[in-house]
Amino acid sequence: MKWIESVENPFIKEIKKIKKQPDGKIFIEGINLVESALNSPFVQIEKVLFTEQIIKKGISIFEVLQKKDISIAGISENISKKISETVSPQGIFAVARYKAQNIIDLSNTNPTFIVILDRIQDPGNLGTIIRASEAFGAEGILITKGTCNPFSGKALRASAGSIFFIPVIEASVMEIKDFILKNRLNFFITDPYGEKLSFKIDFRKPLAIAFGNEASGVSSEIREIKHTSCKILQEGKTESLNVAISSAVLLYEILRQRSLKNF
Repeated sequence: MKWIESVENPFIKEIKKIKKQPDGKIFIEGINLVESALNSPFVQIEKVLFTEQIIKKGISIFEVLQKKDISIAGISENISKKISETVSPQGIFAVARYKAQNIIDLSNTNPTFIVILDRIQDPGNLGTIIRASEAFGAEGILITKGTCNPFSGKALRASAGSIFFIPVIEASVMEIKDFILKNRLNFFITDPYGEKLSFKIDFRKPLAIAFGNEASGVSSEIREIKHTSCKILQEGKTESLNVAISSAVLLYEILRQRSLKNF
């Protein structure tokens, strides 16, 4: 195994650039994310870095990397701390290529459950919604311009690797409108003042559901698309739920209804 001894190493410099501006490549940190990436149809890992400490643990991922003929290298604890975005680095990192998905290809799958994320600003919220979307059966996620980078370190960690198993596609409002019309999707917008309560809506039909910006909600441009606004029943004094929490509640309701034989 080759060892990288200096933070001035060209590959370490490349990692720093990828972290600042991902462009077809992503930086992955942590054993769970690396293992998820290895099993993803959208990700091709190019190189994995390990510290001596994690090598001594003899984790099984080494065998998988060898079978897939993926390049590996050792790094010092100092380099690990320099490139890590966490307080306590796990000592395993990877650089990978992400195969960007296409909205036309997604449309050709005849989707029946799509999530639309409109200008979500917090990467923790974004990653959590991606995680919930994948867990509750969404077939794809469309994100509008102004949404934070879904491949930033914080978003990746919040997604817990789910982002590697569901298409996440940036799309314009016009593309989203055409997508909804072409696939004959019922379109729902989440709104704390929505016209219908979520459990009074039939979510079993093909649908797309939009979650909006933390401060201003779904944009007026998205609202121009024919839709039904929905809300979650609340009893407390809190005005509204965090977008990540509300998405999990609504996405679970969609899965619950679709899992029932009789509604």
